[in-house]
Amino acid sequence: MSEPILKVNHLEKSFGTHQVLKDIDFEVEKGEVISVIGTSGSGKSTLLRCINMLETPSGGEIVFEGTPVSYRPKDKNHFRSRVGMVFQSFNLFANMSALKNCTIGAEIVGKKNKQEAEALARKYLKVVGMSAYRNARPSQLSGGQKQRVAIARALCMQPDLLMFDEPTSALDPEMVGEVLAVIRSLAESGITMVIVTHEMMFAKEISSRVVFMDAGIILEQGTPDHVFNNPQKERTKEFLSRYRQG
Repeated sequence: MSEPILKVNHLEKSFGTHQVLKDIDFEVEKGEVISVIGTSGSGKSTLLRCINMLETPSGGEIVFEGTPVSYRPKDKNHFRSRVGMVFQSFNLFANMSALKNCTIGAEIVGKKNKQEAEALARKYLKVVGMSAYRNARPSQLSGGQKQRVAIARALCMQPDLLMFDEPTSALDPEMVGEVLAVIRSLAESGITMVIVTHEMMFAKEISSRVVFMDAGIILEQGTPDHVFNNPQKERTKEFLSRYRQG
């Protein structure tokens, strides 16, 4: 079996006296689509933020493609060029067009020249169905359109691992479907992804593995069939019962 693309070993994260992540062990194999589910405050987003160097862990280590991750500032850009992140709040530059939002990272972090970066931006804006809006600024776009541009921007870095932090939570209900459709197509193309989501049916359909977090630990994980249809932990059963009732 090949080496996992990502290994998280005994990861811990505290904010002051509040411990958010407690001895997390977690692996991602190349080509996997992993959905991370759980209640608000369970540590899901903090886990992604630690993996992507937006937070510095309090303990443990992260190993990416066989090499321990260094949190030194000079190493962050290289790492982030390999690990993409899509945020719930889009994080687009308001004064830039959709095209420019996509090219800037590829140029500055990815070290592409202007022509290469633009070619990538046009390619991935087409993939997410946003070619017609390449000259539009974020203020001219709907929430779903902004998120699709944000996905294109992440793809322009041609990452080995793509992470999503609640990509639909800031969207109106009618816009959720268009973003989930894009993510589904990326999963079908074989991109390795970790998705923090509250869209349970989507997680069940798309994932090769589902991870349930509760109170800063990974309480249960397995195939979608295992987690959704045959959970072993009472807390998992309780959490999922709320969605079945809804």
